[in-house]
Amino acid sequence: MLKKILFTLIIFTGLSAYAGDNFLNSVVIDNNDGDMSVILRSDEVTKVKKEVESSDKVILTLKGIAQSPNINTLYKNAKDVNGLIIQNDGNNDLKVYIEAPNIAKADIIFDTPNSAPITVSDSTDEERVLWSVISIAILLLVMRSAKNICTEPPKKDINEIIKEREKALYRSFQKEVAAMPSIGYKLKAYNKHVIKGETLRSYSTYTKV
Repeated sequence: MLKKILFTLIIFTGLSAYAGDNFLNSVVIDNNDGDMSVILRSDEVTKVKKEVESSDKVILTLKGIAQSPNINTLYKNAKDVNGLIIQNDGNNDLKVYIEAPNIAKADIIFDTPNSAPITVSDSTDEERVLWSVISIAILLLVMRSAKNICTEPPKKDINEIIKEREKALYRSFQKEVAAMPSIGYKLKAYNKHVIKGETLRSYSTYTKV
């Protein structure tokens, strides 16, 4: 029973690996009234890196794809193609060397059985755009952080705040004390009145005698 299960797993693994293979079946150079296109007929769409050596020479690097044993090349209204070489680059990669007038401006189109023709962009350009966006985002974050640091007022120490409040309370207390009426004023007036009354009584006593 275990042997049957292992045998079944091996068969399905082999089938899935075979189904996952991506082959480049043909390369078509199409010239439509001066608009050049490189049509790559393959099982699936894959990543493309385009290296431009000159306006008439390009190198296409295809990732995750192998060369079909029956690969062929076609030229549609492109009689001035000087060369087209397909080379295995290892690690399931291919290099396509194309030499033709204005080939550097050509569109790269994938034609697969499961979808309509798809125009793909150079992965190098996509990476440049991505890195440009990341760089701009980082620059904006740095500028925003610097602005917040410059505009934010310096934070005072809690001890300094307490000391300032104590000083303010003490000054307020001094002002209230200075504004209060003098308590000893009435007492002094009362003492003078008592002394004057006693003096009059003493004088009247002396006159009676």
